[in-house]
Amino acid sequence: MATLAERIAESLKLGGVRRIFGIPGGGSSLDLMEATRRQGIDFVVTRTESAATIMAAITGEMTGIPGVVLVGVGPGASSATNGLAYASVERSPMFLFVDGPASSAHQHFDQQALYAPITRTTAHLQGDTAMQDFADAWLKAVSPPEGPAMFEFTAANATADIAGLPSTMEPQKSKPAVVDDDLKNHLSNARHPIAVIGLEARQYETEVRQLLETFNIPAVSTYKALGVISNDSPLFIGPATGAVGETTFYEGADTIIGIGFDPIEFIPGTWPQNLPAFISLSEAEITNPRIPIWSELVGKLPESLDEIAKLLRTSDWTDDEIESKRIKAQSIYQPRGAAFSCAAAIEVIAETSPKGTRIACDAGAHMFATLGLWPAGNAFDVLKSNGLSTMGYALPAAIAAKLCDPDKSTIAITGDGGMSMCLGELATAKELGLDITVIVMNDAALSLIDIKQQRQQRPPTGVRYPTIDYAAIAKAFGWASAVANNTDDLRDAMGMAGPKLIDVRVDPAGYGEDLERLRG
Repeated sequence: MATLAERIAESLKLGGVRRIFGIPGGGSSLDLMEATRRQGIDFVVTRTESAATIMAAITGEMTGIPGVVLVGVGPGASSATNGLAYASVERSPMFLFVDGPASSAHQHFDQQALYAPITRTTAHLQGDTAMQDFADAWLKAVSPPEGPAMFEFTAANATADIAGLPSTMEPQKSKPAVVDDDLKNHLSNARHPIAVIGLEARQYETEVRQLLETFNIPAVSTYKALGVISNDSPLFIGPATGAVGETTFYEGADTIIGIGFDPIEFIPGTWPQNLPAFISLSEAEITNPRIPIWSELVGKLPESLDEIAKLLRTSDWTDDEIESKRIKAQSIYQPRGAAFSCAAAIEVIAETSPKGTRIACDAGAHMFATLGLWPAGNAFDVLKSNGLSTMGYALPAAIAAKLCDPDKSTIAITGDGGMSMCLGELATAKELGLDITVIVMNDAALSLIDIKQQRQQRPPTGVRYPTIDYAAIAKAFGWASAVANNTDDLRDAMGMAGPKLIDVRVDPAGYGEDLERLRG
């Protein structure tokens, strides 16, 4: 016999889990930490539960193996909700282990009820059913639409002897997509299709590229899917956010093919495009169709791609037509106006970074230029909280990505607001010995909200604050650091050995125009 903590640790090891993120409590946390340590699973102590859950979510996205988080009862559990919401909305397989309350009073509230809306399942693990409950949750976490599962158990549960491991934790095979006659006829007659590449496509880069190249189909990518088709490809038009400024991308199209796309990846509001047919290929049924979907193929994405490949013919798009769309897309993000704009900074960072560098980008006004200009060459070259759009994301995401792929150059690009939310994770990265570059686009404001406030002709309330010297803070954590007031400063700073943080004092004057061009 073995204890519940030991059985869970064994299951995690068999499932391919290599590390756990979190901040332990004093209950079952201690038993699970010891059991996983004996299995050779590393524990990464973070400074906040929110950062831990983001790190676990990124691990799940990049590996397909659930990322794992461990937190204490009560405040630990409540502090982890942001990352769980991210994982739920953006389909990241993840497990959250929470100490169960030791009494009905101290630190007690209904933790399962808290997490029920933002998880695929919750469970209190105890007794002989514990491991079957765990196996059932594993299947829900890794089956489309992937997402988080939450478990709580007490120290008494953790140390109790229980029965052996369940027989399987393999996800069920999805049913093959069925192509009806209407869809067959439409695809056979499509002459000017355009693809919208979404988050599910990141695991099938080769298959997606093959389809597009075989049939000469131009494509846009959501922020999360940037790199699935390389920015260097003549078929790549630009990023897709659902904004009105992207209308010209779709002009002349008779069909839109969504490849692994979820409408939650687009900004709120009605999609401004008026197109004859949107065909969705996805592994999970779309439940929030803001976009009028004409036909939907639900099944394993490579199999759906094979099915439509039997029906498509080479498009009639000319090279000049696709290039014209590409030029129009690029024009949205080019530096203009401000003396030292975010766009100008991104161009320098891209020029001075090794080819194939991965970025993790925070939410904020800086994201428009960053994601519009970054030269993504492969899937997961860009990490972004797209559906939830949380701040405080870039640094934790970069840490997790570097742990998954230590040889790949990695940059976290954040604003001053986002950086303030996760400063302690500078210590986490330093202790792990991770060579990460952090870029802080510092304009002493919550600029995206500031812009919206200005557009409503309201005074700046709650959006501006004194300039913080993030370079000095990073130095205190043992990082190389510098302040960049212009492109020359930035170019010099990018030459520093890492890990390094560069406090980039950008001029926010152009942000309003950026937003106007993109979103109207």
